[in-house]
Amino acid sequence: MTEEGKSGKRVVGVLLALVLAAGLIAWFGATRLENNTRALQELESASVLSEGVLYEAQAGDPGVVVAKEVGSGKELWRAELGSVTSRPAVTVTENVIEVQIAGTPWMTLDRTTGEPVE
Repeated sequence: MTEEGKSGKRVVGVLLALVLAAGLIAWFGATRLENNTRALQELESASVLSEGVLYEAQAGDPGVVVAKEVGSGKELWRAELGSVTSRPAVTVTENVIEVQIAGTPWMTLDRTTGEPVE
């Protein structure tokens, strides 16, 4: 084989190695970002499962409480809480859902409709 042929194969080998390294770096970065995003979501939300319905309260602007049917994942209702900057807590009783922010009662919602209860 000529020197030019060997040199060309080296260049191709180096380029392939660089592409592989870039792919691995991108994969590690994406995996780390996904894990960090999941951890943040867990810190900013609270969930309670009761009688086949998952009630999840999420911080944000606006913060929300979402009721989902466990078997199908179908959203039953969604209620806005206003601006919530810390992790909410959710308590489910027979007829209502109580949402607390930083240990302070924030809102009481009807369990079946998500409408605020006075």
